[in-house]
Amino acid sequence: MPLTLPEFVARWKASTLTERAAAQSHFIDLCEVFHQPHPAAADQTGDTYTFEKHVSTLHGGKGFADVWKRGYFGWEYKGKHKDLKAAYLQLADYRDDLENPPLLVVCDQDRFEVHTNFTGTRPEVYRFTLTDLLSQALRRIARFRRWKCSAMSLPSRNSSVRSARPAASPRPPLVSLHASLSALSGAAKTRSV
Repeated sequence: MPLTLPEFVARWKASTLTERAAAQSHFIDLCEVFHQPHPAAADQTGDTYTFEKHVSTLHGGKGFADVWKRGYFGWEYKGKHKDLKAAYLQLADYRDDLENPPLLVVCDQDRFEVHTNFTGTRPEVYRFTLTDLLSQALRRIARFRRWKCSAMSLPSRNSSVRSARPAASPRPPLVSLHASLSALSGAAKTRSV
């Protein structure tokens, strides 16, 4: 049975694992929750989507990006309650060798920051926590249930009373991990400095 969002949140809020012990498991669980393939399932060669992408830094050093998907994102983990600014600076140092992905994501298992990196636009930062993910999802479920209840109380098409359809309709399934994170974090959007 697939992992649910509440199970994911409970598991990772309780976690006291180090970055090294948790990063890949956390990401695989996140992929499962959003029904997205994890790196080994999507790319067995690691050419376009992989853990521990070997990179060169802007200053001539070497390093590893925790997760990378060509054309989508670079992702750097830190241990719980660690400095996400340091994680971002590390990932930004890898940016060129990661082919300048449009999203740079940093995470400490509980907090997420999605930094936009789109060409020709002002960077923005979306910050959210596991609790925000869960509360945002619960609000969407409640809104969908209200819509469904109101739709069920409408007269049938054969009825002589013509009724307007509900204004809101459920959103189509999210099609990628970065879109899922961006959509769920919409309420937590802040400008970067």
